[in-house]
Amino acid sequence: MIGIELLQEKSLWQIYCRCLCLLTPSRFNIFATLLILFFLSVDSIVFPENYKMRVILIRSLGDLGLGYGSTVLGFLIAGFTIFSTLSRSDLFLRMHKTKYGKTGLSYLQVNFFTFVEVFVVYAFFMVACLLIKLFAGEGGLVGAILRYTAVNPLLGFICIPNVWINTTFILFGTLSFYSLLALKSFIYNTYHSVMTSIVWSFNPPQQDK
Repeated sequence: MIGIELLQEKSLWQIYCRCLCLLTPSRFNIFATLLILFFLSVDSIVFPENYKMRVILIRSLGDLGLGYGSTVLGFLIAGFTIFSTLSRSDLFLRMHKTKYGKTGLSYLQVNFFTFVEVFVVYAFFMVACLLIKLFAGEGGLVGAILRYTAVNPLLGFICIPNVWINTTFILFGTLSFYSLLALKSFIYNTYHSVMTSIVWSFNPPQQDK
């Protein structure tokens, strides 16, 4: 059956793993994300006593990210659905038959993988925001644990509040920034996919004589 290999990925995680292993990541996204990670780490290490203010910032980022992320993800899925359904099937067939470099993937898989990769990033970001909203809000489970460890010397030595809060601030702040970069990449991928479809339509397959 033609195209049966397109069904071998059974989950978003499998698609994302193939993207990481086979597709070349954006150097700008990697460099910018590592730069933000570095600055947030320096800020937390030099000023660890500001962890209480970072709790407020984490909660506000979680609230903002949950609303912003769900809205953006909805628009991304809608745009992707419109693009994939309005594109010509004969172009998809030609792109499927043409391999992309040495990756073993077809041009069709590469184009669609780049879209799904952004979906996975935003889905993970929204899950992180939801967990912060559920467990790290005022009166939440995380706050109760930190208050309990503050009066228990043994547990307080293991669960130092400023260490855990500063670490969460670094990781969640970096993830929030990376999600914005993923949106930038999605815009470019949309443009590139449209241009690819136009170029392929300009160059129809040669008929056998």
